[in-house]
Amino acid sequence: MLSSWLSRVTADAAPEELPVLARTRRRLPRVLEDDLAPRRTLAMAIMEDPGLALRVLQSANAIPHRHFGAELFMLEDAAHMLGCQRLLGIATEASQAEEVLDANRLEHYRRSAGRAVLAALLAQDWARIDRDRFPSEVSLAALLNNLGELYLLAHGDARMARYLEMVEVLHIFPHEAEYMSLGESLEELGHVLAVRWGLPEMVREAMRARNAQHLRTLCVMLATQTARYAFAGWRHPSQFTDLRLAAEMLDMDIASLIQRVNQVLDDFNRIAANYGVSALSRLPIHAEGVLMSGARPTEPTSVCLAPRRDDYLAAEHQLKGSDPMDRGWLLTSLLRGLHRGLGLNRVVFASYSDHAHAFRPEYLAGTDFEPAFNRFTLSVAEAGCLGDLMQRPASLWLSDENAAELLPRLPRPLLELIGVERFFVKSLWVGGRPVGIVHADRRTADCRLDAAAYDAFRRLVDLAGDALERRAA
Repeated sequence: MLSSWLSRVTADAAPEELPVLARTRRRLPRVLEDDLAPRRTLAMAIMEDPGLALRVLQSANAIPHRHFGAELFMLEDAAHMLGCQRLLGIATEASQAEEVLDANRLEHYRRSAGRAVLAALLAQDWARIDRDRFPSEVSLAALLNNLGELYLLAHGDARMARYLEMVEVLHIFPHEAEYMSLGESLEELGHVLAVRWGLPEMVREAMRARNAQHLRTLCVMLATQTARYAFAGWRHPSQFTDLRLAAEMLDMDIASLIQRVNQVLDDFNRIAANYGVSALSRLPIHAEGVLMSGARPTEPTSVCLAPRRDDYLAAEHQLKGSDPMDRGWLLTSLLRGLHRGLGLNRVVFASYSDHAHAFRPEYLAGTDFEPAFNRFTLSVAEAGCLGDLMQRPASLWLSDENAAELLPRLPRPLLELIGVERFFVKSLWVGGRPVGIVHADRRTADCRLDAAAYDAFRRLVDLAGDALERRAA
């Protein structure tokens, strides 16, 4: 359980939780010997080991700053503040992965660390293309984006091997593999650790699915995803969706983006052996979706999540509580009850803006690794029959019975984004005014919705509306 892992991490814990790699200890002294080496060279040497980067950042931010008015968010500045002797001390005092992890855990840990480094290199390259003022801040956020995964690998949770097999071999969406193998969200674990360890805001915010709306955090998310696809041999069914979004983000054509990705892969492959990884294949594409080898990405794996009644009842109890809940906690409880309690793969609360007359995702469950899905904006004018939900509190189940009538009344871009033509949606009203809508689906037609789930969906959303009313009173 997530709570059991978090109980091991106190608010004042130093980040000894991630070991450093043996190669780091050997290489860092050589880099520090060169007094003329630019700070960027030293920062890159640190960035090649997530465990060391975490320690350096934490140690630098623990020192009262004389020359920095805010938190340090770049490894260059952190290394400069600490100085050579302290950097050597940090690397020497740290636990060494090769000594504290057994062979199986070490293999997985090194591979995950390598994937994090590739994500950081991609994010840094893309941030420079986008003329970001602080590309090192973006790359650091990508390096630590899978902090929850690294943490559990370092501590030997036996379930992680099954999780990694589901993601890398079976190409199951990571959040669904988490649901089945771990029972909790690695992203949530990583975010809580980042908050407790005082990591920079960019690191924390890039772990929240809703921040796919912002370009810098979107860059981190897409770099993380692209690194995952590279490590899986470019076989994942979602890779082209994310590559198209990355090309759009950078205002590049897909061919130019692929060329840049391959250049970064070439750079990474020079150090791939440090992570126990063979040289990664270049993205073998000459036209979008067509592989030079004649192979194609795997078909999406359908995962029908099992409902967990205890989670539904827990959410029901929380929403009925007499004490007004914090709005964020209330909506998080609602989504947890729908996602875990009813086994609905994706659940979104999209808040409604009176000013923009549009919906934007604010709270999401089961969508952590779908940045394209997480950044939608839907205007009421273009919402088709969903706009009717803004006229009065109402709900809709797009089902086999009404699909012929309702599908033509829904915008095609929305249906393409969702990727499935059966879903639940219900409006939330407070004080006689709409505040948003709740959407839920099972991602694939193979996992069918049913009347019992629809009734339970409406009941829980109604309870959330009642709780919001009590809070507003």
